Amino acid sequence: MPPTTGHVNEAFDTPPTPGHRTDPRTVPRDTSPTRWTDPRTAAAYATRLDALDRATAWPRLTELLTNPHPRRGLGRPDATLVELGSGPGHYAHHLAEHHWTATYALDISPAVHRHGEQTLRDAWIHRILPARDGSLPLRRCQCTGALAHLLLCHIRQPAHILALLTETRRVLRPNAPLALVEPGDHGHDFHTLRYGHHDRPATRPQPGDPYPVDYTLADQTRLRTTAYHHPPALLAELIERARFRLDPASPERLLTPAHGAAPFVLWTARAC
Repeated sequence: MPPTTGHVNEAFDTPPTPGHRTDPRTVPRDTSPTRWTDPRTAAAYATRLDALDRATAWPRLTELLTNPHPRRGLGRPDATLVELGSGPGHYAHHLAEHHWTATYALDISPAVHRHGEQTLRDAWIHRILPARDGSLPLRRCQCTGALAHLLLCHIRQPAHILALLTETRRVLRPNAPLALVEPGDHGHDFHTLRYGHHDRPATRPQPGDPYPVDYTLADQTRLRTTAYHHPPALLAELIERARFRLDPASPERLLTPAHGAAPFVLWTARAC
């Protein structure tokens, strides 16, 4: 589930909450898997503030995925993307409104799709769910590009990441771009986003280690979710095994001057 809308609150200092908003005194210290299909989790995530995403990640994604010379034909999009983990669809709505682009918005949560349908109505946002076998309800070579924003980090098993990327390659045209936004620097509070344990000494993570990701919500609480450490070498291997060509070979750090750090890294590749 990707970002929604809001603004940065510099003074935010509220305890995180686990999976849905509860009494902060009951927050567990472990990192149990996040139940993304829980309606309470979906309702909370749908209100996540995304000013950081809009300022840092969206411009680069748009540059990579949209037509630099739009034709803007009547009723015909210039590009058709598939967004993995789309959430309510705020970025898809931005693409439709400003870049003449249609999006197949894929999410595993019917609840978050319902929220998106209530708040964002656009004929060029096609909300889809994966099939029971994990396949996408799209034709081969149907899309001109694909993206995922803070999705792979929330998938625990590398085999599941490979399966998702392989299925994504099936629905892309040859040489179509793939853009993957993943967590950046740990140990920084980006106000609307925070990675890792801030009450423990920093330790070198091992592959598959869980860690918390705290998302700031519109009511100024934080939603605590669980992510998993996937080393860059592993992600690069999975992308290439799914028949993509990395370009460049290592991810780009998306810096924000206000924090002197990178809240995101961006992997870019092309379908072979």
